[in-house]
Amino acid sequence: MEKNNFLLVEDDHLLRMGLKSMIDMHDEYTCASDVATGREAVRSFRKQPADIVLLDLLLPDMTGMEVLRKLRRIDKQVKIIVLTVCENNDFLYETLEYGTNAYVLKSENPEEIFMAIKYALNDEIFISPKLTKNIVKDYIIATRQRKGLSSLQNLTAREIEVVKLIFDGRKSREIAEILAISIKTVDKHRSNILQKIGIHTFNELRHGGIYFLDILNQN
Repeated sequence: MEKNNFLLVEDDHLLRMGLKSMIDMHDEYTCASDVATGREAVRSFRKQPADIVLLDLLLPDMTGMEVLRKLRRIDKQVKIIVLTVCENNDFLYETLEYGTNAYVLKSENPEEIFMAIKYALNDEIFISPKLTKNIVKDYIIATRQRKGLSSLQNLTAREIEVVKLIFDGRKSREIAEILAISIKTVDKHRSNILQKIGIHTFNELRHGGIYFLDILNQN
C-alpha cells in the first residue's frame, strides 16, 4: 500500500511528537518530516514534498498564514490542514482564501484530525464542528446587512436622523429632546426603521457599523 506522506509543522514539541505517533499508527499514513518553525517547514517541503501538511498557525518565526501562502506557491495540489487554537472566524476565512483544505481546532477530539485528512484527500473542505455555528451566524448577519443597506434608501429624512442618534448611543428620551418631538414619536420612528430594514433589534444595525453609516452619511 502506497502511504500518504505528512509534513508536520508544530512548535510544541510534546504535541508534535504526539501527533507524529498518531499518524504513524495508521497504515496508510507516514510522518516523513516534522518541524517546529515556518522556515524549516518551507525548507523541508522544497527538499521533500509531502502529500499532506498539518500546519499550526502560531509559529515562533513566521505566521502559519505566511507558511500556507509559500507552500501553495510551491505546490498547488498539496493538502494543507490547519491545526490551531484560533477560534476567530477571520482566521478561518483567511486560511480558506489562501487554499487550506481543512481547519481543525486543537481542542477537538483527535478523531476530527483524521476525519479532516479524509475530507482533504477527497478534495472536500473540513471545518471543525465547533466553528460551523459561527459561520452560519456570520452568513445570516451578512445577509441581513445587505438587505438593510438597500432598505436604508427607503428611510425618511427624520428616520435617518433617528438612526444616526441611535448610533451615537442616544436613548429615546434624549432623541426626543434633540429633535423636539415626543418620546412616543421617537418610538414610532424606531419601529418603522426596524420594519423597513428588516431586522429585529438595533444591535443588529450597530453590527453593520461603518457600512450603515457610510450609506446614511450620503443622505
